[in-house]
Amino acid sequence: MSAPAAAAPQSSGSSQPPLPLRRALSGYRRTPRWILACVGVSGLFLALAVLGDALGGGPGGPTSSSYATGAKGLAAWAELLSRTGHPVERLRASLDTAVLSPDDTVVVLDPEAVLHSQGRRLLSFVDAGGRLIFGGDEPRGSLPALFPTSPEWLEASPRRETPAPGGAATTRNVSEVRSAGEGQWANNAGYQAPFRSAGGVGLLLERSLGRGRIELLADASPLQNRLLASAGNAQFALNLAGASGRTVVFVESVHGYGESSGLRAIPASWWLMFAGLTLAGLLWILGRRRLGPAEPAVAVEPPPRSDYTDALTLLLRRTGDDDRIAAALTQLRDGR
Repeated sequence: MSAPAAAAPQSSGSSQPPLPLRRALSGYRRTPRWILACVGVSGLFLALAVLGDALGGGPGGPTSSSYATGAKGLAAWAELLSRTGHPVERLRASLDTAVLSPDDTVVVLDPEAVLHSQGRRLLSFVDAGGRLIFGGDEPRGSLPALFPTSPEWLEASPRRETPAPGGAATTRNVSEVRSAGEGQWANNAGYQAPFRSAGGVGLLLERSLGRGRIELLADASPLQNRLLASAGNAQFALNLAGASGRTVVFVESVHGYGESSGLRAIPASWWLMFAGLTLAGLLWILGRRRLGPAEPAVAVEPPPRSDYTDALTLLLRRTGDDDRIAAALTQLRDGR
């Protein structure tokens, strides 16, 4: 008589997974689905953050910032200057503490805010021989930091302006300047107006102060990425910078950029990545419901053959059939 199949010992070549893997799969099945979903979402956001840093984002940035590649940025002007012999610098330090060289041209366009102390520092820079390009859309909020009384500014303006009779250095080789029509000066009392338009004085006022010069722009759009290549805007932008070789300093602290060091220098996207990794780790720990390495595997040895033989013998003895017992023992001896 052959041994029952259910009672046969399990061989070491069983098709079932090893014990550590079965335990891991069991823990995975017990993990709530919401935890797995949170881990998946965290991983997706982390992958997008890393990919965004690697490939860079789309055009954007603050208005009239030399870092900005959007339509209203000045990145193209900064690139044009660097390619035509003007060293370009970005000033991230506050104007209150920055060291300004009178040999440079300083650009402050569309600032978020300018304090009176910063305005006095800019005027001292111009008086020592510096060249200042100041203004932009809605200059009425920042001009009082320079002058107690400032020229009147109008919201709308013609989109085309031509050099005024007599000419000036800023009109050299420029036949027309095109703007977005976002502002113009209404009068030029105490200033020179090198351009003229049909409805007002124009977009630029100039004034000498000490050994330096101030260029007041009512509308920075001719210098921005969107219009720099239109009409004579590129040449106008170069003329504003001054003589070839003059360093142009874009003040970026007025656009929210500052000097950073240590932990403050880490980009926000990297902080987001660290937070996501921490969250994913905590969720994994919660899902596993324990800390530490996996438990060591316990080897499961098959029962000795003698135990199987004794159990079968006792089972057959209950039948009282000596012939069947003898036949079964013969089969076990022969290995059948």
